[in-house]
Amino acid sequence: MFRPARMQKLSIVTLNQYTKPVIDVLHERGVIQIDDISEDIQDNEEYTGLDVSKQDPVASRIASLSMKCNSILDTLKSAEQSKSAADVIKGFFSPKKIISKEVESIPSDELADKAEEYINKVDAVLSPIESRINEIGTEESKYKDSLNVATQLSSFDIDFAYLQDTKHTRIISGKLPSEHLSEAKSQIEEVTERVDIFEGSTNSDSEVTYTPLIIVCATEFEEDISGVLRRLEFEKLDVTGLSGKSDEIIEASKSKLDDCKDERKQCLKDIREVGQRSKENLLVINEQLELEKERTEIYTHFGETKSTKMFKAWVVKDDVEETLSIIDEITDGNSIIEVDDPTDEEIDENKVPVKLRNPGFAKPYELLIKMYATPNYKDIDPTIIMALFFPFFFGFCLTDAAYGIVIAIVGFLLYRGIGKTSKTFKSFSVILTQMGLWTILLGLITGGFMGDFIPRFILGDANAPLPTVIPDINAFAHPEHILVLAILIGLIHLNIAFVFGIIDNYKRHNIKELCGGQLSWIVIELSIVAYLVAGLIPFAVIFIIGLGLLIYGSGPMGAMDIFGYLGDVLSYSRLLALCLSTGGIGMTANLLGQLLATMVPYVGIIIGILVFIGVHLFNIAFQSLGSFIHALRLHFVEFFGNFYAGESEEFKPFKAERTYTKVKK
Repeated sequence: MFRPARMQKLSIVTLNQYTKPVIDVLHERGVIQIDDISEDIQDNEEYTGLDVSKQDPVASRIASLSMKCNSILDTLKSAEQSKSAADVIKGFFSPKKIISKEVESIPSDELADKAEEYINKVDAVLSPIESRINEIGTEESKYKDSLNVATQLSSFDIDFAYLQDTKHTRIISGKLPSEHLSEAKSQIEEVTERVDIFEGSTNSDSEVTYTPLIIVCATEFEEDISGVLRRLEFEKLDVTGLSGKSDEIIEASKSKLDDCKDERKQCLKDIREVGQRSKENLLVINEQLELEKERTEIYTHFGETKSTKMFKAWVVKDDVEETLSIIDEITDGNSIIEVDDPTDEEIDENKVPVKLRNPGFAKPYELLIKMYATPNYKDIDPTIIMALFFPFFFGFCLTDAAYGIVIAIVGFLLYRGIGKTSKTFKSFSVILTQMGLWTILLGLITGGFMGDFIPRFILGDANAPLPTVIPDINAFAHPEHILVLAILIGLIHLNIAFVFGIIDNYKRHNIKELCGGQLSWIVIELSIVAYLVAGLIPFAVIFIIGLGLLIYGSGPMGAMDIFGYLGDVLSYSRLLALCLSTGGIGMTANLLGQLLATMVPYVGIIIGILVFIGVHLFNIAFQSLGSFIHALRLHFVEFFGNFYAGESEEFKPFKAERTYTKVKK
C-alpha cells in the first residue's frame, strides 16, 4: 500500500526447443515484461559468447499477412454505413456484445497457411470491387472537370468540338478577373494583332467577378499570350476532348456523375455483403496473426548460442514463484534462472518498470495518476489518497444533489455498458459514479438541489432551507463557513503531501530539501496552533524554529516561499467559489423561468420552461467540467508538487490481449 509493486529481474537460459513453448505460455499469462538485450550483447563483455537472436523465419510472413488482413478490414469498415448520433450514444450505454471464438494453439507456419488461404479467398472477391471503385473515382474526376468547364463557358453558344487546336492555331479558354480585362487586351495586342478574343457573360465567384474568354491565336504567339494571361490571374479551362454545346455537356456530365454515384453505392453494398460473410472470421484471424507476430518478433530481444537462448524479464515479486514454476514445468527442468532484485543504479536511473497495486476502490484512479505521470519506483503511490479526495473535491465544487443524481446515473449506465468492454471506460465510469454520489451527499447537506428549486417551487419560500441541510454549512446562508471548511480540508490534503515528502526525502537522505520544504511548513503550522492554544511566546519559539528550518534548507531567499505556501493553501478556496457559482446559476435559472412564466402572456409558461431547462443543462455541463478540472488541479499542482517525481516507465507485460478469440483448454 502507498508503494508500487516490488519488482525482480529474471535471467533465463533454456534450450532452443523449449523457447517457443515457454514464450507462448508466458504470453498468455502476461506476468513478465521482456527486456531488449540485443544492444547489450553487442556492447557489454558480460554477454561474451552470445549472439543476438535471429527473428523467427515465419515472422515476416506473419507480419505481411497481418498487414493484408488489416487492409481488408479497413476496406470493409470504410464501406459501413455511418452511424447516427443516437447510435453512437447508444453504443456507449449498450455496446454490441462480442462473443469470443475458441481457437487452438497451432504452430506459426500452420497458422500462416490457414490465414493466407482465407485472406486470399476474401481478397479475390474484394479486389475487383475495389478496382472498380478506383476507376469510378477517376471517371468522376473527369466528368466533374467537364461539368466545371462547360458551366464556366456556358455563355458561349458554340460546339466545343470546334475549340480544338490545329496545326496553325491555338485555342486558349478560361476566365479572367474582369478588372484585368482591358489590361489583358492591351498587352495581347502588343504581342500580335493576329488574335481574336471572345468574351462571355461575367459571373461572380466569392468576391471576384470573372469574364469567360476564348482566345484564338496563331500557334507561334501562344506562349507569349499565355504568359500575359498568367500574370493577370487567368484561370485556364481545358476544353480538349469535349464536344457538343455547353448545355449538352452539362446534362451529359450530370447524368454520368449520377451513374457513377449509383454504381459506387452498389459497389459499397457489395463490400458490405462481403463484410457480413467474412468480417467476424477476419477479426479472429487478424487477432491470431497480431498475437503470433508479437511472439515471433520478441526473439530479436534475446541472445543465443547454437543450442540455447537467453532472455531477461521483469516480474512482480509476488508472481516470481509462479513464473519459475511455469518455466520449470515446460522445460522439464532444462533451464537456468537467476532471480535478482533491482540494483541501486537501476532504481536511481528509473530503469525499473512500475506496476501500481492498489485496493479495488482505488484502482480506477490509477487512470488519473497516469494522466500526470507513472510514479517513480521509489516514490509513494498517491492513488489511494486521490481516490479519497478527488470525488469529494468534485462534489464540494458542484454541491447540487440533482446534478449529482444525473452524473451518478450516467456513470452507472456507462459501467453497465461500454465499461464491460473497455478498461479505460470502466475506470472512468466508476470515478463518475463516485463523483455523483459525493455531489448528492454534499448537495443535500449544503442546500443545493437545482439551485433553490425545492424551496422556491415546492416549499413556497425561496429562502427556506432543504430539510436535509446542516444549518452551519448552508452554502446560501453561511458561505464563510464553507470557506473555512474548504481551507481546513485543504490543509489536511497538503499535510498528507508534506508527510509523504518527508518520508521520501528521509529515505533518499535529502535532509536539506526535507527541512526547507515539507518539515518547515508543518512546524510553522504547529506554531499557529500553539498561538491559538497557548499564546504568543510558544508561537514565536516554534515559528522561529520553522523559519530556521526553511532558511537552512532553501537559503535566505527561502523565506519568500511562505507566499507560495499561502498560495497553495488559498487555492482550496476555489472549492467555495465553484460551490457558490453552481448554486447561483441554478437559482438564476429558477428565477428566470418563474419570471417568464408569470410575466409573459400566453407563451410565458413554455418560454419559462425552455429557459429553465436550457440554463440548467448548461450549468450541469459547464460546472461539472469546471469541478473536474479544479479537483484535478488541486492534486496535480498543490498536492503532487510537494513530493511527487513520477519519472518511471509503466510495467508493460508481454501479454496476449484477446478480444475476439480464446484458447481452447
